Amino acid sequence: MAETILTWKPAFIAIAGGILPSLVWLWFWLRHDRHAPEPTGLIALSFFAGMAIVYFVLPLQKLVLISIDTIMNIVGIISVKLTALQLNEQTVRITLWAFIEEFAKYVTVFLIAFKSKFFDEPMDAVIYLITAALGFAAMENALYIFKDMANGGLMDILGNGNMRFIGATIVHIVSSAFVGIAIAFSFYAPKYIKFIATTTGIIVATLLHAYFNLSIIDVSGTMKTLMVFSQFWVAIICIIVLLALIKRIQRPIN
Repeated sequence: MAETILTWKPAFIAIAGGILPSLVWLWFWLRHDRHAPEPTGLIALSFFAGMAIVYFVLPLQKLVLISIDTIMNIVGIISVKLTALQLNEQTVRITLWAFIEEFAKYVTVFLIAFKSKFFDEPMDAVIYLITAALGFAAMENALYIFKDMANGGLMDILGNGNMRFIGATIVHIVSSAFVGIAIAFSFYAPKYIKFIATTTGIIVATLLHAYFNLSIIDVSGTMKTLMVFSQFWVAIICIIVLLALIKRIQRPIN
């Protein structure tokens, strides 16, 4: 019994440390939809599906890593053709990883929520995408905490947990929210407009996500790290303003 407790204790702490901050954020965003709330079951399904897709994303990101030489050759050829700036391996790899995550979150919500009869107003796109993003962040954070518990002490866990709560989790919120906002503003538009809006949203989300990851790699010290995070806090404020506009979108009169 003692061995079982010792085995499960780190996993429980990691899962709790990953999920609880995401649930706080989820409560915050669901309050913006309290006048027309989504079904609890569908929200829960979107959240846990977001957690599950981490295990589909990781092998794809590993594939990018082992195929990076081939990818860089292709990027080099395209750069020459377009006379574009040369991109280094780190930038390409992190951008592709960001795209995989953003596209995976979108596909998850598309299959689970967007096909539901409850997906009936523009605001829903933002809520479901943020929910899945928070699920993804919860699992990602849990894995990081579990690794910290294996390699570091309590202070490392608390420090990294706080940084991920105010930093990495926000990146997932911001990036997925912008995809949802693009879909929301094109909610009543023709299909080709929706496609363009969704594609643009995923591209913007990928660039934001990659920008954050690349910025964090190059900074050192708490203050500089917080400066990077602060840019995404500003983005959170912008999202709240945009949500107020989305709530005003009316169904066209036929």
